[in-house]
Amino acid sequence: MKFYCFNRNKNYRKEIESIINCKKNEIFSFFGKSLENLDFDIYIYDTIEDLIDNMKNRGFKNIPPYMCACQRDVDNSINFFEPKDNPGSNEWSKDEYKKVIFHELIHAIQYNLYGKQPEWLAEGIAKYLDGTYSKGIKYLLENYIHKRKIPSMDELENEFGMHDYDSYDYAYLIVSYLIETLGKEKFLEKLSNKNFSSNLILEAICYYNKKYFNDEFYNYEVKNTL
Repeated sequence: MKFYCFNRNKNYRKEIESIINCKKNEIFSFFGKSLENLDFDIYIYDTIEDLIDNMKNRGFKNIPPYMCACQRDVDNSINFFEPKDNPGSNEWSKDEYKKVIFHELIHAIQYNLYGKQPEWLAEGIAKYLDGTYSKGIKYLLENYIHKRKIPSMDELENEFGMHDYDSYDYAYLIVSYLIETLGKEKFLEKLSNKNFSSNLILEAICYYNKKYFNDEFYNYEVKNTL
């Protein structure tokens, strides 16, 4: 790992290193593989505005408004900013940001192990591991998935994060579905050949509708889409 620190507190690098060293084996355990060396660069900026400005200067386009960190395949880097010691109510705290660092580390390790993969797959795995959806899939379905029009798989593949729905919800749902139905070993085999069905969103929703509501067509939109 190489660090490029543009933030006010050079000791924040040590906090990031500590999280990486603490969490990397958890990620290796999931993938069933390990790396002798973590081969990526880490950029740390002073503020979230600095992060966004510098990502643009380094050629990153179409930055989503919610971005607070980024793993970038093009230059094999992960990019952070340093949250304030005393953040405002709508700002990231350093404690909250630990999960962000973990999330981006998952991306970096997956990229180092498997190379570039579809964004929905990378984000789904990261969300599967980082604990975002701790309330469970039934809660996700009832409170979000069932209340929106279902996007196409092509839309998720090519326009991830560009719509008013949360693309991460569907990415997490699909990865959970694949791991649950295939088993983790076969799922990991598929990461190498990337041979996935073209209708995974509907497959996952129908599967979990059947599991939790005993009706794969629980939400009317699914029946109309098939």
